[in-house]
Amino acid sequence: MMTTNKLGLYLHVPFCARKCRYCDFLSFGCSDSKVLSEYSQALIREIRIRSKDWCFRDVDTVYIGGGTPSLMSAWDMGKIMDALRENFNIVKDAEITIEGNPATLSDEKMERYLRKGINRLSLGVQSFENDVLQYLGRIHNKNDAFTSFQRAKKAGFSNINMDIMFAIPGQSMKMWKDTVRQCIFLKPAHISLYSLQIEEGTEFYELYKDGKMEAVPEIQDREMYHQALAMMKEAGYKHYEISNAALPGFESRHNLKYWSYAEYLGLGLGASSFAGGSRFKNTSRMHEYLTAIREHVPPVDQESIENYSQREEMGIFVFTGLRKAEGFSLDHFHHVFRKDFFDVYDEDILKKYKGLLICADGRLYLSEHGMDVSNRIMAEFV
Repeated sequence: MMTTNKLGLYLHVPFCARKCRYCDFLSFGCSDSKVLSEYSQALIREIRIRSKDWCFRDVDTVYIGGGTPSLMSAWDMGKIMDALRENFNIVKDAEITIEGNPATLSDEKMERYLRKGINRLSLGVQSFENDVLQYLGRIHNKNDAFTSFQRAKKAGFSNINMDIMFAIPGQSMKMWKDTVRQCIFLKPAHISLYSLQIEEGTEFYELYKDGKMEAVPEIQDREMYHQALAMMKEAGYKHYEISNAALPGFESRHNLKYWSYAEYLGLGLGASSFAGGSRFKNTSRMHEYLTAIREHVPPVDQESIENYSQREEMGIFVFTGLRKAEGFSLDHFHHVFRKDFFDVYDEDILKKYKGLLICADGRLYLSEHGMDVSNRIMAEFV
């Protein structure tokens, strides 16, 4: 089994000023600067511990996600970046991303990010409607989103992503189009668009379960999705992955690793990895994480270590590869697994999903409308 050589790093910061009503990520509401600083120190120690096994690999992408990494002080984030460069071989042109909430970004933070080599900023905007933001439980407002984007540009960021969300109860098509239009007006290099999912363990799930909230009908969800894609395409954005569009040359190199069967190492609480041919996760229990760090051992959850069969890895390769608009190369499949794709999978699947799943020019990919039923099609290969 073969993967591309360069490694990606993901760093997880599990703290937010307040937990959003829809969020099921591993994160906690906390704005205590002492707790944040202590966690940053633990993360630095983990960087040193893990680098012993991985310092020989070139690293060409770093993604600092959460939670809300921008909640950390500029000083602590600077020390984390210093530790990464001291312990890993970060290549000169590496893409280094940090996620930020518009209400937690200051000029000082953005200027320090750039000085320390962070060259991509991902803003969790979600909407340009204040009522929608309040309903979602976001801590920022529309003006915060505009201001943080303009200040990021002024600071020197040229590679900025904006996350926006659709299929929110009470969100009309007009409201959604206004959000897309305002996003396009600002011209971020990259736009991620997500359909609201009602997940267990969230406040929205409890409301849904109790009959106090209705999910947006699937047909409306899909109409919003295709409307946004059409508007983005007209504005010069390339739809390159199910939930992502970018100006030419600004595709997320780190996220492309997840969809292209490349290796990545996760650092921080609950972070996932695919490295050295294995899949594993750090413990998601803070006490266990901090104890392991104090004992100078990798904080890996031993029960999470998976060594899948070749057929299972093939399924993962196809499932993730089909997320990209261009799908995947059949030659790449053969290069990784030393088998021809249609010796493993029945070619009749192309007839079953005619016009939705397409094989052409040596690639397998989904049409735009195939993406509407992507989970059903992908499940055929898993």
